[in-house]
This record gives sequence, C-alpha cells and structure tokens, in this order.
Amino acid sequence: MNEIYSELILDLYKNPLNYGELKNFNIKAEGGNPSCGDLVIFTIKIENNKVKDIKFKGHGCAISTASSSLLTEKVLGKTIKEIKKISDKELNEMLGGIIQTRIKCMTLGKRVLDKAIEEYKKSGKNKIKVTIRI
Repeated sequence: MNEIYSELILDLYKNPLNYGELKNFNIKAEGGNPSCGDLVIFTIKIENNKVKDIKFKGHGCAISTASSSLLTEKVLGKTIKEIKKISDKELNEMLGGIIQTRIKCMTLGKRVLDKAIEEYKKSGKNKIKVTIRI
C-alpha cells in the first residue's frame, strides 16, 4: 500500500461503526498509547459467552479509529474463544495493509479488547472495568 490512509480507513475514521457507549454492559475497557495520544474505550455486553453488543469511543489517528471500528464488527456475535483467535495479520488484511511504523496504531483496540476479555474471564464473569497502557 503506497498511501498511509486508504479509502476504507478514511471512511471508517469519518463514519465509525458501532461508535458510542452501551448503557448496559459487563465489560468496560480503556486503553491508550501515551506516546501518540490514541485512546480507545470499549463497552461490551457478553451473554452466554458471546459478544451480544459492543460499542467503542475515543480519539486518535485514522488507523486506530478504523481498526477499532472494524474490530467491533468482527467480534459481534463471536465467542470469547473466537475473539482470542483474531490475529494482527487478519486485522491488517481487513484494513487493506498498514505500514510497519503504524502497527501500534492498528493493534491498540485489539490489545485493549484482549486484556479486557482476559480480565473478564479471571473475574468469574462479573462486571469489570479495565484500564491499560500500550
């Protein structure tokens, strides 16, 4: 990919899918990259070990926003086990390819989501809040 921002990335940045915050959630996960200022917050409703609903909000570059947006679509209806199998390579392909220097931007949402699910499982599936820094 020659350009940093593809049409898909720009469109998802301007019109992100699943943007907002759920009122009824059992996971709230926030994470950011202090070196660049990107921040993502997920609110997730898990029922019967599956993502019933998910929203995200935050601020950051086009790549982190587009990646988080696509990630919400990808995990909706999936089990925790299926979510853990989503690879960085798969996410990169969904976005149309990201240059190496922007991989941290692309993976921010996935890292936050992975940590949130890990903590949710440890909690005995109680309502949790997770904050991480990448």
